[in-house]
Amino acid sequence: MAVPLLGEHLLFTLRSPRLPTHAGQVSFPGGVVEPGEGVVEAALREAEEEVGLKGVEPLGFLSPTYSPQGFLVQPVVVFREDLPPLKPNPEEVAEILLAPLGELLEVEPWSEVRLGRIVWHFPWRGVDIWGVTGNILKAFLEVWREGKSPPHELL
Repeated sequence: MAVPLLGEHLLFTLRSPRLPTHAGQVSFPGGVVEPGEGVVEAALREAEEEVGLKGVEPLGFLSPTYSPQGFLVQPVVVFREDLPPLKPNPEEVAEILLAPLGELLEVEPWSEVRLGRIVWHFPWRGVDIWGVTGNILKAFLEVWREGKSPPHELL
């Protein structure tokens, strides 16, 4: 799963309502690692397939985390200084959401327990960033708050 940091924005997607799982939810670009590729290659491929994101630099990894359904996810933080042209793949993405880091740092998250796991929720501009995406966002913001910036020094 890619965690795209574009300048001072994090890129999320609003998943298509036609998808069989997690339809209409906010997520980072990501998916299954295909045979012959590693997690970085998979994250870059998925980001390009879902939103046309190219020219990013992998910075490193956040800690692996489990989704509420029990899938192990390895977040890969990727960076690009500017906001490139993006185009959502309508089969997977209903909308691209660019969240200013400053706004996300001001959100008061809340948590609940689902299927025996803590799930974080970040209410932002009328959407709920939650589930594995909320948990990854929480981890990212904790690293950011520790003062590990500029972005290339995050991980």
